[in-house]
Amino acid sequence: MHSQKRSRLAKLSVLILAATPSMCQTTTGSGGSELTFCGGARPIYWSSKDTTETIGQVKEHNAVGKVACGWGRT
Repeated sequence: MHSQKRSRLAKLSVLILAATPSMCQTTTGSGGSELTFCGGARPIYWSSKDTTETIGQVKEHNAVGKVACGWGRT
């Protein structure tokens, strides 16, 4: 595997592991409604006009959603 790709996968794994516990916590907003990552986040789509950096961030967000929330499963 290419070293840059391996590095990106390692960073993504750390991101997922670091974010997972907080995704399970329930927070109360100023309106009193409860919200979790999976309850409020949705997949993001990018445009051909987006930068490479933006597309990478969108892919990371969506990867977390796939692992934590089961996005894309049928």
